[in-house]
Amino acid sequence: MAHPSHSIPSKFALINGAETVTADIFAIQVIVAEDAEMIVKAAGIFDQLTANASDGNTHLANGDTLDSQKTGVNLNGTHASGLYERRSDVNTTLPCVAGNIIYGDFKSVTGTSSDRFICYIK
Repeated sequence: MAHPSHSIPSKFALINGAETVTADIFAIQVIVAEDAEMIVKAAGIFDQLTANASDGNTHLANGDTLDSQKTGVNLNGTHASGLYERRSDVNTTLPCVAGNIIYGDFKSVTGTSSDRFICYIK
């Protein structure tokens, strides 16, 4: 078994205001959340959509999506209701509260003018 020190993050980035960090981030610690929201690009975020609610560019088709309801891997604007994953290159607004740590597979994190986040990098 590896020594526990190999599991401790060795790289981090501080967001202090309206800044963006782009990296392979696995956790975000919220120090100050001015508007209780952060903007991220991340894999594995799902939305429950009603029929025909996608804009055709934001969500990925799933295994149940008919060929007529998708273009490549993207979900078309005409589709059945269901749970669909957001594309990892699309901005997503997440709620956040100071003191929390949010885990995930983040590609970028953006703060607003008075936000302070610590991004732990893989």
